[in-house]
Amino acid sequence: MRWKGLSVGHKVVAPFVGLTLVVGLLVSAIASQQLATSGAQQLETLAVREQDNVNTVFNSIEERQLADLRLLAATNGVAGAVSARDTPLLSRLLLPLVANHLPERIYVGVINTSGEMLLRVEADPDHPNRCLCSPGGGKVTLGHLDDVLSGRADAYGTRYEGLAGSDSSPLLYTIGPIIDADGYLRGAVVVGESLDQVVSLVQERAHVQMSLFLPDGLAIAATQRLDFPIPTLAATERGELLEQSGILSKRVSASGHQAAIFYVPWVLRFQNAGYAALIVPADPVGGGQSLVLVVILIACLGALALTLVVGSIVTRSITQPMQELVRATTEIAAGNLRHRAVVNSRDEIGHLARSFNAMTSVLMERTQRLEQLTDETLVTLAATIDARDPYTHGHSMRVAMYADALAAAAGYSQADRESVKRGCMVHDIGKIGVPDDILRKPGPLDEKEWMEMRQHPTVGHRLVSSLPWERIVLDIVLHHHERWDGSGYPAGLAGDAIPHAARLVALADTLDAMTSRRPYRPAFSVRRAADEIVGQAGIQFDAQLADVVKSHRREFAALIEGALHVWVPKVYRRRKRKSLALVESRLEVVS
Repeated sequence: MRWKGLSVGHKVVAPFVGLTLVVGLLVSAIASQQLATSGAQQLETLAVREQDNVNTVFNSIEERQLADLRLLAATNGVAGAVSARDTPLLSRLLLPLVANHLPERIYVGVINTSGEMLLRVEADPDHPNRCLCSPGGGKVTLGHLDDVLSGRADAYGTRYEGLAGSDSSPLLYTIGPIIDADGYLRGAVVVGESLDQVVSLVQERAHVQMSLFLPDGLAIAATQRLDFPIPTLAATERGELLEQSGILSKRVSASGHQAAIFYVPWVLRFQNAGYAALIVPADPVGGGQSLVLVVILIACLGALALTLVVGSIVTRSITQPMQELVRATTEIAAGNLRHRAVVNSRDEIGHLARSFNAMTSVLMERTQRLEQLTDETLVTLAATIDARDPYTHGHSMRVAMYADALAAAAGYSQADRESVKRGCMVHDIGKIGVPDDILRKPGPLDEKEWMEMRQHPTVGHRLVSSLPWERIVLDIVLHHHERWDGSGYPAGLAGDAIPHAARLVALADTLDAMTSRRPYRPAFSVRRAADEIVGQAGIQFDAQLADVVKSHRREFAALIEGALHVWVPKVYRRRKRKSLALVESRLEVVS
């Protein structure tokens, strides 16, 4: 029902708007999916790049430790000092190499062949020439120490990497053998640095926030600043990450910002030591996606606006001619058959308008013929009624002329004036039922005859009430003998209760009766008839209508003089109709 109630313009535009919206939604959905996929790929690319940066830093640290290890083991006197357990000499030999790395702090440990710590060397950051040395220390437990002291080597050589120390402060170290000039193993040397320092170097050089975890998920080190929380991996996720050496990711948010946490394996000397969690900010990628979505949204809105504008232009070119046709049909339905639809287009609507105008022209022509035939029939009928009395020939037509003049003065429209004239032509049609002896009686009527004569308005109304005539016609036929004081017939109406057209015709009827000759009296002059009407103002007639007669006596005199010769249908058909128009408060006879 709602669709049926829409205008044609809305029905034309609505499908295109709906189609534009559907296409816009589909494009937005596809674009969002593509952007999400592209964003994930970008983040993954960023993660791979950050992983490469982190691996580069770890590799550089590993290479540095290997270089330090080779340099320490090859320093003259180190092998002999280890054999002689000469810790002061070892301190003097190793301290310059350790202090050379400041401000980065490294630790060097010397282990004899029995696996005991001979000396631990660390440079004082505030006094580089002073050694923070710790001789002795008992048995050492380090990964791959037995391999080094036994002289075993794997596919990657005789030097190994590992983690040592507590979980809260682990040490990343490299261990290798000390061999003298004769090729004998004299002990082992360990080069290490705290994992926190290593992670700080990663943040400084790779510009990435990260955290390191052992295979069991225990966090052992992290950069000093973590802008986002790092979710803990489940056991299955850790197993999948370490076994398949893949990459896992999780989305996190904090303080209105978003990031992706990428979990990558952490490898030391080509073996998994745990995994690292890298924080990759997603705001730049998300911002780019949001910008693209905004552009797509603006484009969709622009397309929608363009659709509305183009649709409005198209529908206006359709609806305006149709509205003109609707106005034309309304005018025609209201009776204005002279109205024509003005449509200049050459399309189907223009063809329809031209066909409509042609149809209206035919209708107007036939209506005019029918009206002409009706008027002629009415004139003939009125003449037939008037012909029953030789003294009333032309009475109905003269009354019509007088009533039309009064109606023009009273401001009636042209259509209402035509209805008044039609009513005048048939106002006495009820006299068909009155016997001729009563109609032609030369003297006064008795009471019984008057009662029968007074029935003619009711009889006439009954005859014409079934015809499709205007209400004015019916009111004239029924009430043209009513009086202003209520003493008239048939209903005894008084004052404004009498229809105005009936009051008007009553005055015109009386005017013609007084100015026409009767067997019992001669015709009154126009002056005397006007005086009689003015004298009956407010008694028999409407005072305002009586004033019209009084103020236009000359015009009515001319009208009556000409009207007395117009009383038969033949003359009526040959003559042009005469009517009155009020121009500057003056009634004039116009043809």
